[in-house]
Amino acid sequence: MQLTENEILDQIVLKENAYFYSNPDEVNLSRYLITNLFKTISTGRIGNYLLRVINKEIIIDEQNFSYSICIFRYTAIPSILEEHLENWEEIKLAYILIVDFKDYIMIIRRNVAKLNEFIEKFDPIDSKVLSTLYVNDDTQIEKLNMQNMNVSDRAMRQKSLESLNLKQNLSPLGASNYVVNNMRVKNDDEKTSLSLNTSRINKLGKKCTIKEISKWGFSQIEKLRAHLDRETFLSIFSESIDFKDHKQDLMPIAILFVFSKLYEDLEQNLIHEARIVLDDGSQRPINLIKHISKVETLLQVINNNTVGLNTYSIQNPYANDLEIKMNEKSISISSRKLRNIILFKDNGRIQKLLDYINVSNQFIVNFDNCELIYTNRKLFKDNRLLGNIDNFIKIFRPDEQLVTANSEKGTFSATSINFSAGSVFNIVEDIFLEDSEYLLCDDLGKEWADHISISGSKIKFIHSKYKEVNFSASAFQDIVGQALKNLGNLTPQDFQLASKQNFWNSNYNKDGFQTQIARLRKGNSVADFTERFKSTILEPNHQREVCLVLNFISKSALEIKLQQLRDSEFFIERNEVIQILWFISSFINSCKEAGVDSVYIYCKP
Repeated sequence: MQLTENEILDQIVLKENAYFYSNPDEVNLSRYLITNLFKTISTGRIGNYLLRVINKEIIIDEQNFSYSICIFRYTAIPSILEEHLENWEEIKLAYILIVDFKDYIMIIRRNVAKLNEFIEKFDPIDSKVLSTLYVNDDTQIEKLNMQNMNVSDRAMRQKSLESLNLKQNLSPLGASNYVVNNMRVKNDDEKTSLSLNTSRINKLGKKCTIKEISKWGFSQIEKLRAHLDRETFLSIFSESIDFKDHKQDLMPIAILFVFSKLYEDLEQNLIHEARIVLDDGSQRPINLIKHISKVETLLQVINNNTVGLNTYSIQNPYANDLEIKMNEKSISISSRKLRNIILFKDNGRIQKLLDYINVSNQFIVNFDNCELIYTNRKLFKDNRLLGNIDNFIKIFRPDEQLVTANSEKGTFSATSINFSAGSVFNIVEDIFLEDSEYLLCDDLGKEWADHISISGSKIKFIHSKYKEVNFSASAFQDIVGQALKNLGNLTPQDFQLASKQNFWNSNYNKDGFQTQIARLRKGNSVADFTERFKSTILEPNHQREVCLVLNFISKSALEIKLQQLRDSEFFIERNEVIQILWFISSFINSCKEAGVDSVYIYCKP
């Protein structure tokens, strides 16, 4: 017996797991709009719609609303096949439910693509608003997934923390550098997951009928309508602000692509293949990781007025047409080259790499207003960045020798027993040799630091950099990156120390040129140095210190320029100093998160 439409609707049960959007422009979800949406998302369906209902009336708390639902089947090539084989198709189900609350809408969906144009008519719920709906003094915050705002490519990109109640044991140190993406909270006996970057609320529990889930959605809308700004535990994190209110004043200066989600989807086989579309329309598989790794560093952005006032070119070695576009409500990336790369997903859908990057917002943009960062389709402000300038300056230690530094390592001869006078390496040894019980040069190869010092219960990693250009953001990025990637080596395992013995016992060899410079610069022997390293890291109160030594920054000049930043003044090196400020913040916070006790930057006075 064939069921009626109402009988089918009564059979449908869904999780209370929905995306919420506000409708400030009062977009009319007309029959025409919904019909076209359903046609767009169901391209490639097989057979008729299993169910297609448009603007069906529903009464909730004596108020009239409407909902639309579309369910259809489509075929997909199984991920185990490289090419299509007859009768090897998988049949999958896709559905979408849209409830129109007039000033808000609720969407529940699965295996549905091509929604961007429709979604852009509405506004996502502000992350600060969404989080405070479920967080009060009695709320237990059980889980947080956070993304780092720092633009250093070596900074820790994401952190996931879990506890019975993170409010009791999460330190606020460095929290302002992080954006909360997802969280799980407990209020009484009810647990709710919130995806703050996608406006999704997921109440963990049973499945519900359309009537029940619409009533639940309406209860969320009433909370949104009644929302008042207030401080909560989450106020320690970076604050989201309205993109549209600041759009006209935003000047992008750099971008960092962060492909964490892409790697995760590849690991879980949610994306099982990537292909490039050639000029003749044919396709060939590509190594996606090899391609995207070329742009995984901080890239400079320049205003390209020949393209358009709201378009900026991204300087990179991969795609000469890679650009940032400043849209009305968001920032997106454009590139014909990336548009020709397509991803094959496990649900049978295909998606252009460019669309994937924009939808999942796999990038961080910073601006000439150094407090602002764009990520997760939102604009964030770090209120503590400029306020911390006086504290940042305290880690700089001026040294007169760096004024006349003439190279990083100097020149070598077969009889050299020391690094050249005036080289940064030689200056490092002048600074640290006397106070060190052991000093070792670990430069080249799989180095942990340029120099390693041990004295008392303190281990120091010292990283050096020479650059002729003052306030070089790229050089500062390099040395900070070198320091951050080696933080774990401050507490190495025994086998790691053992693997270093032959290298440390050798003389310094640069580009095949053998010198007489012993790598052990002070101490009885490499064996003694290694044993001292092992015993020091076992001491419960041992200290770890990371030092940068560089010649291209003057402490006094940096203080002046940071003060100019704070006073919103223009100066030639403004963009470089903004990036250096972010790298300083990244350096300090990443070291503190790794348990490093102290950090210093030796520079010109």
